[in-house]
Amino acid sequence: MRELFHLPEKYGYKAPLASVSENFDFKAFYRLCNSMDISPTTIAVASDIFIKLQSTDELIASLEYLAIETQRKVSNIRHHLTLLEKSGFVEGEFITTDPIRKRRGKLFKLIIPQGAALTSAPESEEVENFKLVASNTVESINIDQYEDKTRFIELQIVRYLVKAMRTNRKDKSSKISIDIRENSLVKPIKITARAEEGRLVYLPDMSYYAGAITWLIDHIQGRLLETDNIGETFTLPLEPLIALAKDINLSEASGGGYVTNAISALQRISATTFDMADFFEASNSSVVDIELFFKLFRLEAIVTYKDDKGLEKKAAVLQFPRSTITNLVNAIRSRQELNGLLLIQSDIFATNNEIEILFGLWAREHLITGKQALKIYTWNELRESVAPSSKLPEFKRKFSNMIIANHDPTYNAKIHEKITKKITEQVGSTYLSGSKKGERVVEYGRATIQGYLVNIGYSEEQGCSIIAFRRDMSALSIIGQIGANKT
Repeated sequence: MRELFHLPEKYGYKAPLASVSENFDFKAFYRLCNSMDISPTTIAVASDIFIKLQSTDELIASLEYLAIETQRKVSNIRHHLTLLEKSGFVEGEFITTDPIRKRRGKLFKLIIPQGAALTSAPESEEVENFKLVASNTVESINIDQYEDKTRFIELQIVRYLVKAMRTNRKDKSSKISIDIRENSLVKPIKITARAEEGRLVYLPDMSYYAGAITWLIDHIQGRLLETDNIGETFTLPLEPLIALAKDINLSEASGGGYVTNAISALQRISATTFDMADFFEASNSSVVDIELFFKLFRLEAIVTYKDDKGLEKKAAVLQFPRSTITNLVNAIRSRQELNGLLLIQSDIFATNNEIEILFGLWAREHLITGKQALKIYTWNELRESVAPSSKLPEFKRKFSNMIIANHDPTYNAKIHEKITKKITEQVGSTYLSGSKKGERVVEYGRATIQGYLVNIGYSEEQGCSIIAFRRDMSALSIIGQIGANKT
């Protein structure tokens, strides 16, 4: 432990301390911090420390002195230096400035990490001593076997997770559990969405996820030209994120209402965890089953900063799952057609009808992956396939609104005598039941939506209303347009 007794005597400095070397290149430090996704706040603290250290005789000072000079708290400066140390941008050393008791203190030295220091950290002895499973057993578990590699963005989100989100704005649920049946699996997949502090994700919140992914594509494409080291944590300015999510001009996105709503949506997404059980098909002898716990991303901080015009702006610090970043990087490096690979895009959220959003995602999955939707559904069967977290009356009403808005004016319904008395209203070529506007349900109608020709009518054979789907011949053009609005 190095003894620095002259510092309190000469300058009044006591541990903890911060320092830099004489030849420290802060510009290189700054560029590397940005490439490794160090938050702007932490970089700003490092910048202030560097500037203040230039005015000291030995390029060293106490955190107490730096706190006074930068008008911050000692705990705040230490927090950011610790974050930099974990990322390899600070070298920590135990020292003492106490000549009597020789109490141990710490010196934080700003450095520019080299080579392996950027991507790895030494394993602690404590971790090494508690290896309860042989490493060769762990290595034999192939993670790829339960990651769907047919899409670069997680197809699981569209196929499973969105169906466990709130579809009703007024719903106060903090937990939703659903079962999804897959033909290849004996058991239904069980999905439970759990919210911290009651903030369960609301389906339209996903427009911000779509905006974030679109932003990430552009950002990582540029980053890969400079470095191969792509982290998992990114600082996204809120205004571009809002503009992408809500399909509005950047100048409109600075409105207080937009910013407040965006932060609330990001908080709900971050606070929701999805548990997936009976999802894994045992295909080797070592793995019997696995329960997945998934977050779309984790919101780490909301940063307020001043732009080059001195205006206050906000940015979100988001940590994404490693699989999301890996899939993005792999797709960009292999020069895949990114627009065609995206299933989740903000244009599909340009509606206040939550069921229309889910149907759009459901239809895109079927169109792009080749899954066949060419079958006949009852109302409840369709609800279970498209929006199992919704209530049947809500689903019928909102799906009917979608049919009404897109109805085929050339459709000529042949109404069954059993349904004649139920019909209370006709809108264009669509026939409805229900006395109140908010309760109307389509009994007979036809519409073209998301690449499918949808027919609703009464089946005498089944004794109930049925919904039939047929691919629209213009579906190929829709596939080509997916992602065209957002790049």
